[in-house]
Amino acid sequence: MALYQKEALYTLIISIAFIALKAFLLPDLGAFNLELALVLLALYNVALWAVRILLGIKYRVLAEREKTVRLHAAMIAIHGLLAVMFIYAAVLYLMHREELQVPLQQVLNLAYHSWISFYVFWSGSTLILHRGVGLKI
Repeated sequence: MALYQKEALYTLIISIAFIALKAFLLPDLGAFNLELALVLLALYNVALWAVRILLGIKYRVLAEREKTVRLHAAMIAIHGLLAVMFIYAAVLYLMHREELQVPLQQVLNLAYHSWISFYVFWSGSTLILHRGVGLKI
């Protein structure tokens, strides 16, 4: 398995773990939920950088095909991120249109889920594109 595939696989595993951690394993901590969302987002980014550093991936040393796969995956991920943000924002609007303001916890959840969805889409599309689906290089 190529390094960039390992990075994508570990990124997908970490993303699913952080989604599960926030959604199912952590209790409702009341006033500390805002800080918890920020801490989890920071830990998520640290975990992604740790994987990248441990694998020793550097963009400039990747083969041309690997660079192309990464760029195509990034384009797919951006579209997925924007779709998640749009749907989440529309749901928040519909839920809170009477008050004309969205609670801060919901805004942080939007940021958390949008950021993680970017990496889920990126890693998933990297693994799929590596197989050559729709990619003629």
